[in-house]
Amino acid sequence: MRVLVGLVFCIIGSAVAHAQKPIVFVSIPPQLWLTKQIAGDAVEIQTLLPAGANPHTFEPTAKQIKKLADASLALTLGLEFERPLVGRAQKLNAKLAVVPVDAGIEKRGAHEHHNHAPGEPCCGEGGDPHIWLSPRLYAAMASNTTTALTLLLPTGSQTFEARRDGIVREIQKVDAEIQGAVAHAPVKTFVAYHPSWAYFAEDYGFTLLTIEQDGKTPAAKHLVAVIANAKAENVKVVVTEPHYSKSPAQTVAKQIGARVETVNSLQEDWPALMRAIASLFR
Repeated sequence: MRVLVGLVFCIIGSAVAHAQKPIVFVSIPPQLWLTKQIAGDAVEIQTLLPAGANPHTFEPTAKQIKKLADASLALTLGLEFERPLVGRAQKLNAKLAVVPVDAGIEKRGAHEHHNHAPGEPCCGEGGDPHIWLSPRLYAAMASNTTTALTLLLPTGSQTFEARRDGIVREIQKVDAEIQGAVAHAPVKTFVAYHPSWAYFAEDYGFTLLTIEQDGKTPAAKHLVAVIANAKAENVKVVVTEPHYSKSPAQTVAKQIGARVETVNSLQEDWPALMRAIASLFR
């Protein structure tokens, strides 16, 4: 009987402890992986963007807004859906802390409005938000995430910092693997439907040609220019993603004699994601 009573109290105590965990929201699955590595089970982590959703067309449900309003912390990246969503949640909960994990990171194309070459990635005023696709910038995200968690739970600072150091070492290991994998790539240019991979291309010495034009379906003139540039560079890979139509990528690939490869830039398992894109260029 005493054992049973003790077990009941343990279960109740566990449930109360779980209920008292702060809720932390991240925007996308690759952030979820990173935050889990640093926070462990100290917080309850939720993701704003559901699996398979397009971040450029995503619209939250009332249930998601309510859940976000119950959170203690939101870690943002500068994605276009974040601002109105977080703003609506803060109207319901003025104490919701919002911390940008892209703080201090200079983004490609920020505040640039000049013309760009056909097929070259272009960004809006806020700059290209796909910083998680660069190991060096992902490591910076790890540091910003650690700072935010420490502000939320100061007693966990040493644990968070130790985990951050470990995850940065893992990020550096993945970076070294990619450098070795692509060092002797026969072709250093590739085509992608969406400019997600611009930081990856920049980090590893690739030229990226993008099919999508300013976030929209490309005009015929733009497609012709991309095809011409890709042919001139002997491009062999056209990258698309599960949440975009494959048709434009298949059209370009057929014209240039390349293969289409699908890689999900929003995959939660970040090391697997980075190894997957690097494997296309060996």
